[in-house]
Amino acid sequence: CDLVDTGETLEQRITEDPVGQLGHAAGANRLPFLLKLLAADRALSLQAHPTLEQAKIGYARENAAGIALDSAQRNYKDDNHKPELIVALTPFEALAGFRPVDRTQKLFAALLEAGATELDRYSSLLGLGRDAAVQPDDSSGAELLRVLVTTWITLPAARREILLSSVLGACHVLTADSGTPSWTSDAAAAALDLSEQYPGDPGVLISLLLNHVVLAPGEAIFLSAGKLHAYLKGTGVEIMANSDNVLRGGLTSKHIDVPELMKVMDFSASENQVRTARADGTYDVPVPEFGLRVLPDGGSVDVEGPAIVLVTDGDCTVSGQHLDGETALRSGQAAWVPADADRVIATGTGKFFIAMVGTPEAAGESVD
Repeated sequence: CDLVDTGETLEQRITEDPVGQLGHAAGANRLPFLLKLLAADRALSLQAHPTLEQAKIGYARENAAGIALDSAQRNYKDDNHKPELIVALTPFEALAGFRPVDRTQKLFAALLEAGATELDRYSSLLGLGRDAAVQPDDSSGAELLRVLVTTWITLPAARREILLSSVLGACHVLTADSGTPSWTSDAAAAALDLSEQYPGDPGVLISLLLNHVVLAPGEAIFLSAGKLHAYLKGTGVEIMANSDNVLRGGLTSKHIDVPELMKVMDFSASENQVRTARADGTYDVPVPEFGLRVLPDGGSVDVEGPAIVLVTDGDCTVSGQHLDGETALRSGQAAWVPADADRVIATGTGKFFIAMVGTPEAAGESVD
């Protein structure tokens, strides 16, 4: 069950015995999901992930071009997609998906009123701001955002510095004004924080177009392909399809491939993204690669492999007739449950999670 002190990695064990370890999920000879504890004390890179089809095409293209897998210029490290779910353990801040354009118009209007004069050339050109002559629908709004993001991410550094100075000055005004709506003030404050962490970065500007989400412990966000996002602050449990395909858009010193990013990004509006667990502790996700269940107050539950039991508070024991004894876990520790294990029981005194392979039916569910 537990690989501690065996000198063996989980990847090695699965390679040696894919059917025994993964059962019905053994087709690709790899665990379908990745699980991690994520702790961000500063913003992680602004990024999006490809669809499964985009990943297969991109991976094959870069292989044919002879780009080494470890090259800094490589976009596609594998041929898989990377949908992901983050569940907050502490208050958790993120940028997630594009805000509806009509709300961004209101934010731009507030920034212009607060003195962001350099913003006017972009807001008026794209129908955003106090002088907006159009009220775009979802389709045209997405296209306007595409043009704006492309423009901002490719601005010469000197021009971007002028724009940032003007916008950030207005952000200071908005955050200092007690009459500013809370969502507007939060967006301005996030941009100011990011500018301190990543001075001159285009991601600071792009952050103004994205939903600023604050999760309470237990709340989650699911991110499908193309959704631009960045985790800003907090601790959470993250589960995702087994992939390392990342297209970055800012808040980073790493490679940014603008044309490829534009192909991958979904510019449609995202709303009501916060998810909570069902009564049994499971989170609804529309993908077959993974599922996640939380036992927030501990308890005893059967675990069917392949699965990982992760403890985030208190203690937990994982036991079964055909496991090598009882595995005792403390907060921050995890245990592997293979598919060929007979009945396995996890019993905890505090919060623990069970990460598992999802169901084929999940792939047909809708997602924002």
